[in-house]
Amino acid sequence: MNSASRISAEDIRSDYKQHHKSEQDKNELMGYYVIRPLSFYPTALFMNRGYTADQTTWISIVALLLGCLLLSIGNHVVTVAGAVLLNVWVILDFVDGNIARYEKASSRYGELIDALGAFLAHLVFFAAGIGFYFSGEDSLVPGSTWQSYPAVILILGAIASISAIWIRLVYHKFRNTFPGTEFEKHEVVKVRDTSSKSAWVMHLGHNLVNLSGFLLPLLLAAAVYELIDAFIILMAFANTAILLITLKRILRLAKERQSSHAQAK
Repeated sequence: MNSASRISAEDIRSDYKQHHKSEQDKNELMGYYVIRPLSFYPTALFMNRGYTADQTTWISIVALLLGCLLLSIGNHVVTVAGAVLLNVWVILDFVDGNIARYEKASSRYGELIDALGAFLAHLVFFAAGIGFYFSGEDSLVPGSTWQSYPAVILILGAIASISAIWIRLVYHKFRNTFPGTEFEKHEVVKVRDTSSKSAWVMHLGHNLVNLSGFLLPLLLAAAVYELIDAFIILMAFANTAILLITLKRILRLAKERQSSHAQAK
């Protein structure tokens, strides 16, 4: 690609603004205000080197799997390296979308492998739990001699991952069962009434547990300061709470759609 036709980060930024999806994006605080703007620079680099959106997605999945592997080893420096790679993954997860949008090359195959990466990413909690189990750390509380503590953290890591994956599975099953519904995947946590304290709690909770939110930067901070167990405990409770709320609202919506369908007959 000659210098006259090279793509710049500003080109990517302008294209994104032109095809901006919705105001809902702004509810993704970390994604909208930090990760998306950062992603414009590697997007230009990848495009100038000839990478397609699908190739970028596969590269991001490799970074994701390697990050989870490093996270599970249990060595402090290696754990930090794994957390860094996972933060690289989330930026690349934006890059492939930028490329597809700019080149008008969106495809069902691309959506499929992108979803594959998103599902795999939720294994991060379990990987962190495995790493803590093998790290030799005893307890979040100094002086504690609770020998089963590493195993408890491992189990909580598994619970956090299962809850996060189950949320996505339930949502997709709902959309397949009730096609054409107006339900959005972030409806369970988006702010409707900004004066409502509970709405803001849900909004902040969503930004905490979302992969493109504060979750991975928090993981990196936890890895650096050797607080992986505290991170896992927080995410296990947060993901379980979000799962229960999601189930409650989706089941309510499903009943409403079923009643509407029955009345239409």
